[in-house]
Order: sequence, then structure tokens, then C-alpha cells
Amino acid sequence: MPPARARPDIEKLTCDAYNEDPTRVRRVAEVMPRDETFERAAQLLKAMADPVRARILFALTVEPLCVCELATLLDTSLPAVSYHLKTLNLSGLLKVKKEGKFACYYIRDERLAESLLALLKNLDQPITETPHAK
Repeated sequence: MPPARARPDIEKLTCDAYNEDPTRVRRVAEVMPRDETFERAAQLLKAMADPVRARILFALTVEPLCVCELATLLDTSLPAVSYHLKTLNLSGLLKVKKEGKFACYYIRDERLAESLLALLKNLDQPITETPHAK
């Protein structure tokens, strides 16, 4: 992970070149998450940035499943599903629990599961512009 950047002095963050409100950048800086938060978000999004992995994550928000169940559900080979599960597991998105002869996969963090479901639900709707988009 790269070293954290020094935070700028928020009181000095102004821009008077392009707008009538030079404190807009300051208001954003006041609520900007830490650099580490963005690093973690990028890491998780990179792990999820594959349609098969997104489908696996969705399936696991509904029910914990093993490799063979996921392969059947996704109509994909066991090695392919295993590869994607390994990527998701290494990113910290999943937890694995042995159940008899099988390993069952779960979403590690309920908040991430809720966020994924909200994202997919929003993407399934028609696109609307944000109030600030021009």
C-alpha cells in the first residue's frame, strides 16, 4: 500500500478561478474519507469486477453454497468457479466453513452484501441523472 498522503490544510482549500463559491472544494474535503478507505474500496471493487464473481457474490447473499452448487447454478466448470472463489476469498470478501466433506462459502460482511444487493437493484433500474450532473 502506498504511503498515506499528507492532508492539506482544509482552511486553505479554495478556488476562486472558476466559480462564485470558492469554498466548495473545502466542503468536499471535510467529508472525504481517508486514503486507506479508497485503497480498500479499490481492492474490493477490483475483486468484484468480473461478471462471474458478481454473480457468485449475489448467489451467496441469498444462500451459502459450495463450489459444485455454484458451478451448477452458473453453468460453469468447477475449476473456473474455484478460481473465482479464490480471488474473492483472497480479497477478504468471503469466508469458508467446512461442512462435512464440503466447503461452504459465505459473504464475510453483511454490510458488503447489502451494498452489493443495493448496487444490483439500482443498476437494474433506468438511469437517472444526479442533481449535480450537467
